[in-house]
Amino acid sequence: MKVLVVADGHYYTTPDGKVYADSVYDYKFYSRYLNVFEEVCVVVRAEKVEKIPKNKKETSGKGLKFIFLPYYRGPIQYLKKYLQIKKIVKNVCEEYDCAIFRIPAATSNIFCKNFSKKRNSVFAVEVVTDPWENFGKRATGNKFLLFIIRYMWTKLVKDMCKKANGTSYVTKYYLQKKYPYNKSKENFTTNYSSVELNDELYARPKKWDGNQKKFYITHAANYFSGYGKGHIILMKAVKIIRDKGYDIYIKFIGDGPKKNEFIEYAKKLKIEKYVEFVGRLPDGNEVRKVISKSDIFILPTFAEGLPRVLLEAMAEGIPCLSSPVCGIPEILEEKFLYSFEDVTGFANGIENFINNPKLMTEQSKNNLIVAKEFSSSILNKRRKEFYEKLKEKAKMKIEKG
Repeated sequence: MKVLVVADGHYYTTPDGKVYADSVYDYKFYSRYLNVFEEVCVVVRAEKVEKIPKNKKETSGKGLKFIFLPYYRGPIQYLKKYLQIKKIVKNVCEEYDCAIFRIPAATSNIFCKNFSKKRNSVFAVEVVTDPWENFGKRATGNKFLLFIIRYMWTKLVKDMCKKANGTSYVTKYYLQKKYPYNKSKENFTTNYSSVELNDELYARPKKWDGNQKKFYITHAANYFSGYGKGHIILMKAVKIIRDKGYDIYIKFIGDGPKKNEFIEYAKKLKIEKYVEFVGRLPDGNEVRKVISKSDIFILPTFAEGLPRVLLEAMAEGIPCLSSPVCGIPEILEEKFLYSFEDVTGFANGIENFINNPKLMTEQSKNNLIVAKEFSSSILNKRRKEFYEKLKEKAKMKIEKG
């Protein structure tokens, strides 16, 4: 059986027809669906490029078919190409009887909404974040437009969770409470993160003895498009700590249009010697290598589903600090969480770690215990069971006509 999958992201296509991505949506990601379905049709809005982009991962491969949308970036370009997109959406939805949509996201939203109106359609949604928080008061951009998107996307996620045959969430509790699924006998649900944590690659617990003089912090965000991942907040906190005499450094993993602004901000704070921007890395394994060499991982964020990179840091046995938003309190204790804009709180958290090697050692051990609940063997089993239920339901619908 074939399935339509829409997972919105930044894709690139070369003249030979191959597709590449700068996020998690590589061939390995889509192989999850190929474990159950014979063919996976992926909808992408791909930018045409002449050669393979640097540090991008190949998405194309055996069993995958691609449908290309007109390329757009941002709501204005989307509106300009809306009629073209709408026509493609209509034709694709008519062709497929079974689909999976990762929501909320611009492309996924429009496909999901149209597909749900189709008679005898069978579809599942994978809810990956909370649009109400993502487009809240801290989001950057046109405030009126953000308000409209916030309202519309939140309503859509609520509606689609009620209409979907199957609903999965990246959190254990948080998203389920805000966006409940239809609990009829025929419907089904589960939870699994998008993270890929190989069972054999977990680190051993780390130890700190109190003799260390230099401390290294890592932070990771794939795309530097705004301020929501706390780059500025973290630099301010490090400035406070350095002014107290602690020898501390930051490595920022990722890239994007805000990078130069962040570099200038480090100069403004006069901490540029202690801040390194390592760029976007080829894959999760490379990200984990950098994180594994640090002492603390920090992600001040105002909105998430359940951040993969935080789980990756925990799987390396690294002590972590983050914000109490969405699903993060499900994996980190309250004492390690600070409000997104609480610069003093994050500075105090860093200082507390440095002065308490026993606490760092304990959190390393505890983080590994939590991260092992998200091992690939556990999550892949849940995913496969979820997709098999969807496939069986689609078969039954087709047989009934």
